[in-house]
Amino acid sequence: MNILVTGHKGFIGSHIYNDLKSKGYNVYGYDLGSILEDVKYDIIVHMAARGLIRESTKHPYNYFEDGLELSIKFLELARKNNATFVFPSSGSIADPTNPYSLGKKQSEEWIYLYNKLYNLKYYILQFYNIYGPGSRKGAVYLLTRAALGNEEGVVYGDGSHIRDYVYVDDVSNLVDNIINSKIPCGRYEVGTGVGTSVNELVKNIENVVGKRIKIRNEPYIVNEGERLYAENPAVKNFRDLNYGIKKVAEFIKNDANIAKL
Repeated sequence: MNILVTGHKGFIGSHIYNDLKSKGYNVYGYDLGSILEDVKYDIIVHMAARGLIRESTKHPYNYFEDGLELSIKFLELARKNNATFVFPSSGSIADPTNPYSLGKKQSEEWIYLYNKLYNLKYYILQFYNIYGPGSRKGAVYLLTRAALGNEEGVVYGDGSHIRDYVYVDDVSNLVDNIINSKIPCGRYEVGTGVGTSVNELVKNIENVVGKRIKIRNEPYIVNEGERLYAENPAVKNFRDLNYGIKKVAEFIKNDANIAKL
């Protein structure tokens, strides 16, 4: 079995790629390079994309190129190889008010079309807030870094909005289950089903790190849903949030030590 992981040098893609490699799978990677055309891929895990909603409003065409256009490119490769296509979506497609969200929504529509026309097998994974070592963005990373560095942490709105935080290794395990046909094709919510407000997240980080965070509240930059967490979560036996915060704190400390060398 040949598996292609696009975006294999990015945060989520690298975790999936390295996890599958460590388990002995025959894995190929793509990240803004050339694809080995002479390889017949059985599964394409398409993780390559730009991922910041706020930046998409500044660079809409770049987000089209590295979003919808790139998705169709690998959809077509999946069709030619008769491969299963794994695609990360977003809860933000419910109200696509920006190029990032619209690209995700339209990519899903293309996947459904390919399924209807060519019987393409697919898994659409609606990601919630994926975090963990290696990521240098997102609330868990930024607020943990603020605590460790005695810096000011920014919270948008009043901090009451609720999110579903998913540790990145749980995503890798889900992809492994997909590869082993333990999950039927379809669309899944990649979340824990546990909603945590940003204010609660701040308290968790303070308890794990043992330091208070100086918080500055700012207005929302883009429209934000108040409650975004999985109602039918695909992630089972997930890592506890405090466990994940501890791992992120260790990553930040090591990252800072490397930067000082």
